[in-house]
Amino acid sequence: MTPPAFPTADIELIRSELARAKPHITTMNFIVWIDRESNRDWVIQRAVKISEKHPSRTIILDASPGRVGAHVRPLDPNDPTHQSTFIDIGVADIAPRDACELATSLEAPDVLTVLCWSAESLGEDTAFRCFFEHGSRPVAVVDSSLGVRDATTILELAQFYKDHSDVSLRDLAWMRLHLWQDIIAHFFDDPALREELFSIQKLRIVAGSDAEALYLGGWLASRLGWSAKGHDEFADRNGHRIAFEHERGGQARRVYSVALTTASSVYQGSVDEGDASVVRVWVEGANARPVRLVPVGAIDTASLVERAALEDGGTDEIFETALRMVQTLIDG
Repeated sequence: MTPPAFPTADIELIRSELARAKPHITTMNFIVWIDRESNRDWVIQRAVKISEKHPSRTIILDASPGRVGAHVRPLDPNDPTHQSTFIDIGVADIAPRDACELATSLEAPDVLTVLCWSAESLGEDTAFRCFFEHGSRPVAVVDSSLGVRDATTILELAQFYKDHSDVSLRDLAWMRLHLWQDIIAHFFDDPALREELFSIQKLRIVAGSDAEALYLGGWLASRLGWSAKGHDEFADRNGHRIAFEHERGGQARRVYSVALTTASSVYQGSVDEGDASVVRVWVEGANARPVRLVPVGAIDTASLVERAALEDGGTDEIFETALRMVQTLIDG
């Protein structure tokens, strides 16, 4: 039976319950923000997977309507040797800043803090920015295509990073792109085709969410020395215009197709319409190649979050460059 919840605002009662727990090693504070009942179970399941592998003080802040009160328990009540503590706090009845301050006051000292932001918005009216005030610098793990298909969240993220460039930032929307980055790189793995890289005239991407399309375009631009010059427009190193077309289509949070047009050829990859587990890759034009099939591996969100949380160093430089281009590509 689940014990009665403590009042959310009774910080001393929560601390007293924490003090009753058996002392154990804690390697990180893992703070998870939720704002919708519909994805609570999904988010918590993934938080638990990470906490099972890495001893942590896991603090769930649930701002879903009607969520109030706090519970403190071992991560696995049936395993007294388990090293992680689980604090589940409903914060629907308190201000976002108060929720942030409550969580930071419960952190275990002298260990890494990871903020996993599972909400659509991270604008100035949310608790997100509060976590980075007063010198606090947790690792921030966000997903700019979690609940939206448009560019709303990625624009807020770009603005946040403009103001807080010293934050270690990870975006799951970016981390999902490895397959497509490999596909594009392999288009030009023949040394005889290297010059084609410098004659690209148009880039077209179809993705279920704008964030993935923008990031993939920004990644290619960063690799080739392009700059963002305006709305959906790049320029290469010589100042030549490169049109950037991106269309929303296919499954959310997934890239569906990519096409790079040069002066002589079109290099293409597209998820197979009959089998979503493979991508068809081919080239038309002077450098034509027959279709080959590339398998699409399953994307494990828990593994992505784990890798993002524990990745060494600050913000990835290539990701940072792509993110900085976003505002120009959208707003011009």
